[in-house]
Amino acid sequence: MRVTRVGAWAIGLLCLAILLVVVLRFRSPHSPVAATEPPMVTQSKDGLVVREGSPLEKRLTVQAAVSVSRGHGILLPAQVMTEPGRQVNVYAPVAGRITDVLVHLGQHVQRGQVLATIAAGDLDQAWADDTRARAALDFARRAYARAQGVQAIGGNAVKDIEAARNDLTQAQAEAERTQRRLQVLGARPGYSAKGQAPLVSPVDGVVSTTIMAPEQNITDPTAIQMTVLDLSQVWIAAAIPQENLAQIGEGNVLSVTFDEFPGRTCSGQVISFDPALHIDTRRINAYVACPNTDGALRPGMYVNATLNIPQPSEIIIPKAALLMNNDQVSVFIETAPHTFQRRDITISYDEGENVRVLKGISAGERVVTSGAILLNDD
Repeated sequence: MRVTRVGAWAIGLLCLAILLVVVLRFRSPHSPVAATEPPMVTQSKDGLVVREGSPLEKRLTVQAAVSVSRGHGILLPAQVMTEPGRQVNVYAPVAGRITDVLVHLGQHVQRGQVLATIAAGDLDQAWADDTRARAALDFARRAYARAQGVQAIGGNAVKDIEAARNDLTQAQAEAERTQRRLQVLGARPGYSAKGQAPLVSPVDGVVSTTIMAPEQNITDPTAIQMTVLDLSQVWIAAAIPQENLAQIGEGNVLSVTFDEFPGRTCSGQVISFDPALHIDTRRINAYVACPNTDGALRPGMYVNATLNIPQPSEIIIPKAALLMNNDQVSVFIETAPHTFQRRDITISYDEGENVRVLKGISAGERVVTSGAILLNDD
C-alpha cells in the first residue's frame, strides 16, 4: 500500500513536468507566430484604397456615369379632328332641279361615284354648243383639205388657202372651249341625253353633311351641297396651356392613347401649332397625324395626349449610389484603380430607380453604384 501511494505521486509529478515543458515551449521567443492579414481599407492622400481581391472589393459595383437626354411629358386634353386637306365640300356644277339623290348621310363613297343628279338648262345649252362646235370643226377641216387640193393644181389663190386655214383654227378653238365647258359642268356621256349633270365625289370617304333632296331647286351654285370626309388619316388636336408655351418648339412629340380602344396608340412629331391662342381657353392646339384605315377614330372623340418636352442632357445614376453626409448627398468616385473618394453632388427629382445629377459628376467618371455604404472615410 505504501509503494502504491509513492508511485502515484511520481506519476503526477511526471505529468506536471511534461505540461510545464509544453507551456514553456509555446511561450519561447523562438516559436513561430501566426501571420496576420493586412486591412481591407486603408486611408491615403488620394482617398480610400481597397485591397485588391478582398471581400469588400468583390461587393463593390462600379459603373461609368453616362449622359442621357430624357424629356418629360405634359398630359393634355385632346380631340380627334378631320385633317384639313381631307375634308372636301361638294358644290353643284350648275343651277337646276335635283332629280335624284343616290347617297345618304354617313355612307361610304368612292372617288368618282355619282352622289346626285341635277337637271340643268345650262348643261343642255353646253351640249348643244359642243355639238355645233364639233360640226363646224369637221366642216372647216374638209374645207381646208379642198383648198389645199385646189392650190396644188394651181387653181386657187393664196388668200383662199389662208382663209381656210384661219377658219379651221377658229373652229378648233371653239371646239376646245365647248369641251372644257362640259368638263366644268361635270357632264358625262351617259347623262347627256337626259340633260342631267351628275354630282360626283372627288375623294374616297364618308358623307358627313348634305342638304340635298329630290325635286329641290339649286339656285346658288356656290352653296355647299355635301361634305365628304376622308378619314383614312385623322389629326389629333391637343390643347396646350399658355403657361407651357415657352417649352414647345420643333421636335416635340405627341403620344396619344384611346380609352375606347385599349392598347391602341399613336405617336409622332407635332405637325403644326395654332398661330394664336384661343381666347376662351387661353390655349393653342398642337396637331399630330394618326392612321385610321379602319375608320374607328371619328372626329369629335376625346382622347388622352402627352406632349414630350425635350430636356438638356444630364447625368443619370442609380439611387443605390447615394449616401448622406452631414445632410449633403454624396457618392464615391473611383479616381484610380481600387482608390475611391467621396464627392458631394446636387440632384433633381426622381426618375424611378434613378436620379438626375445636376452638379458634381461628369460623364465617364466611375461611380460606386452598389456597396458604397461599406466604404468609410471618417
